[in-house]
Amino acid sequence: MVYIPSGEFTIGTNKVDSENHALSLGLDKPWYADESPERRIDIPGFYIDRYEVTNLQYYIFCQATDHKPPRYWRGQKFPEGEDRFPVTQVSFFDAAAYAEWAGKRLPTEMEWEKAARGRAGFIYPWGDDFKTGIANLATSPRNKTGKGLKPVGSFPKGASPYGVHDMVGNVWEWVWDYYLPYPNSKFKSPAFEKKHYILRGMSYMGVGHFNKKDFKKVVALKSRASFREHLNPLSHKNDIGFRCAKDRPPFMERIFGVKPSKPKKEEI
Repeated sequence: MVYIPSGEFTIGTNKVDSENHALSLGLDKPWYADESPERRIDIPGFYIDRYEVTNLQYYIFCQATDHKPPRYWRGQKFPEGEDRFPVTQVSFFDAAAYAEWAGKRLPTEMEWEKAARGRAGFIYPWGDDFKTGIANLATSPRNKTGKGLKPVGSFPKGASPYGVHDMVGNVWEWVWDYYLPYPNSKFKSPAFEKKHYILRGMSYMGVGHFNKKDFKKVVALKSRASFREHLNPLSHKNDIGFRCAKDRPPFMERIFGVKPSKPKKEEI
C-alpha cells in the first residue's frame, strides 16, 4: 500500500459546461455539474493500494471464505494467465466483503481523489493535460475498448503524484460513498435519491457511439480525476473493479506494534 499523508488538497472543480456539450450528446448531466463547488480540505493520513485488486488476490479471498467467484471465471478460478489482471464483474458488496476480509476497507470518495490528484490538485493523475497512451483508455470510436484489460501497473507513466497506479484507465473503481451532492452544491439530480454508490477512474471500455472528435473529448472529460460516476451497488460489469484503503494505525501501534487496550468497564 501507499501512504497518503494528511494535508490540504483540492476536491471537485468550479468549471462550468457553458456550451451544454454533455447534454447535447445525450449524457445524463452537464460536465462538472456534480463536482462543484471546488473545495480545499484536509483529511487524516491513510493507506491505499498501489494497484487495483487482482484476480489472484480475489481468488485467495474466494477460496478462504467460500465467496462466489465472478461469472467470467466460469468456475472456481480465473482464466489462465490473468492472475495480475484487475478482478472485474464484482458488485459494491463483493468489493466491500473482500476489503473487510483483507483487514482493509474501500476508500472514501475524498481519499480516492486525493490519492489520484495529489495536493496540487492535478486534473489527471499525471498532470493537467490529457495524454493519449499514458493510461489504459480507448483512443477512438474504431478502437472503443482501447488495448483491452491489462495487468495492473502496465502504465507507470500514468501513476499519480503519490505513486498510485491505474487510477484512470483499466477499470472503474467502487468507493465507499453514496452518490450525493457536494456541500453547497446547486446541482440537482434524480440519481441522488437512488442510493447509488460512486465509481471513480474511467475504464478501458470507451464511452459509446460518438464521432471521432466528440469521442476523444468525452473520454478526456470522463478521465478527469474529479469525475463522478454512479451505479446501483448490485451491478456487475466487465469494466468495474476496486482497490482498498486502510486507516493509519495509532502511534503506539506504528512504533511498538502495541494496540491500545480498551479500558475496563469500571474504569470508564
